[in-house]
Amino acid sequence: MSVGGLLGTAAMIWLTRLDLQSDYVVDILPAFVAMSFGMGLVFVPLSSVALTGVANHDAGVASALVNTTQQVGGSLGTALLNTIFTTAVTGYLTSHAASPLIEAEAAIHGYNVAFTASAVLLGVAALLVILFIRRTPADVNSTSDQEQVPVLVH
Repeated sequence: MSVGGLLGTAAMIWLTRLDLQSDYVVDILPAFVAMSFGMGLVFVPLSSVALTGVANHDAGVASALVNTTQQVGGSLGTALLNTIFTTAVTGYLTSHAASPLIEAEAAIHGYNVAFTASAVLLGVAALLVILFIRRTPADVNSTSDQEQVPVLVH
């Protein structure tokens, strides 16, 4: 999970370099591929960790809660980043003379600011994973690597 979070953070930092001359294959696609791998490394094990220690009779409710928080979190995150983007574009446009080129530069500026905010949020999430999700001593002494399950540090 920590590698995935760092990979996602790096992808967002990569996207902050976009400008009007950016090329999709060189400047955007590598970041999208890195983000895809990073998020794949985060979401699957994080869902597993979220359900660690839940009693069998509560597993359905706990799984539903995990799915609900992912959906609500995604919606809130999209709204937050859209607000950041819009604010950055508006600020850029008000501080520059209006022209089609300035409007395009304002949009790129807005994306770069939103990508920067995303990088910060993903970086903080990766740091929290690194600091708080650990294996317990019982998991480390387990006879099988498949039985080792990370848990939250108390």
